Amino acid sequence: MPNWSIIFIPLLPLLAAFWIAIGFIFGWNRGEKGEKETARVSLYAIGLSFLLVIGLDVMAIMGELPKTIIVGTWLSSGEYQTNISFLLDYLSLTMATLVGFITLIVTKFSINYLHREAGFQRFFMMLSVFNAAMLLIVLAGNAALTFIAWELAGVSSFLLIAYSWHRNVATTNAVRAFVTNRIGDMGFVLGIVFSFFWFGTVEWSDMQAIVAKGEISKIYVGVIVFGFMIAAFAKSAQFPFSAWISRALEGPTPSSAVFYGSLMVHAGVYLLLRLEPLLMYEPPLLIIIMIIGLITMSYAYIVGLVQTDVKSSFMFSTLAQVGLMLVWIGLGQFKLALVHLVLHAIWRAYQFLHAPSFMQQVSRPARPVPQWLSRKTWLYTAAL
Repeated sequence: MPNWSIIFIPLLPLLAAFWIAIGFIFGWNRGEKGEKETARVSLYAIGLSFLLVIGLDVMAIMGELPKTIIVGTWLSSGEYQTNISFLLDYLSLTMATLVGFITLIVTKFSINYLHREAGFQRFFMMLSVFNAAMLLIVLAGNAALTFIAWELAGVSSFLLIAYSWHRNVATTNAVRAFVTNRIGDMGFVLGIVFSFFWFGTVEWSDMQAIVAKGEISKIYVGVIVFGFMIAAFAKSAQFPFSAWISRALEGPTPSSAVFYGSLMVHAGVYLLLRLEPLLMYEPPLLIIIMIIGLITMSYAYIVGLVQTDVKSSFMFSTLAQVGLMLVWIGLGQFKLALVHLVLHAIWRAYQFLHAPSFMQQVSRPARPVPQWLSRKTWLYTAAL
């Protein structure tokens, strides 16, 4: 596999989204007649991307895959340069395989689930954008390219929360999610800016190498990593940003599964795992991460006890699990956090996709609130 071909992994789903949009504008894939072509384009694009990721996995096992691939220069100004680069270590390849597998299944599931929906083409266009964004997030070799993918995932999330745009509650919830995540994006931008100032680069591998040599002040590293931590907390809906994600379930079930059940909710955890060498260089930050994880776990557990909707119950359970992943990171158990992430993403995707069928089979009311919680009126009211 030529090195430059790696760019097609995130590019194919993005081209699929473009093709669907052009087809809708010019009218050849509109309505029920256009569903077949729309579904095929979206499914084949993510399927080919997944096969390319499997090819990278095979090359890595055979020892023939370089750790970093630079396709070209994206931006260059004076001493600063940003490359179109890809980092292919065990973390990237594990996450890319997970993303390709789950997005392929969700795309296939969505074909029948969204059949005859008025927004069928719009849904698959944004789902394809999200597929491209997630693949680029986990494969990008530098923080700037990761941020572009980060924003693409956020935009597709916003538009799918507001999928039923004629309903005020859908658009209101989409705006709430959008605004909350802009706070996290501010942290990401600050992390990039200070990385340029103090590291002189935003390449993940170069930043790790500089830290490994001890050639930079711990205060500088702390400021940079703290910016990225804010972005991670917001994207993974950790305290104090947790409230937006339950409102995000307004979108169709497949988007809930892939965004907030299995993949995008773990993007923040991935970012923290990517920053492992920097976090180990400044251990007090690990304590902050662990405290945030513990608070989020407690919050999600108590609020989850009063939920009567199946998707909301899954959502707060997801928050608790992601909080536990932050606890593992805070304790320095990065590989354990990665294993937990992979297993949880697969299981939660299955649960969310199964939720509509589950609701048809259930014939009894939701489980009552535990007595210890119902007795504490103030806590019960707060949980509601």
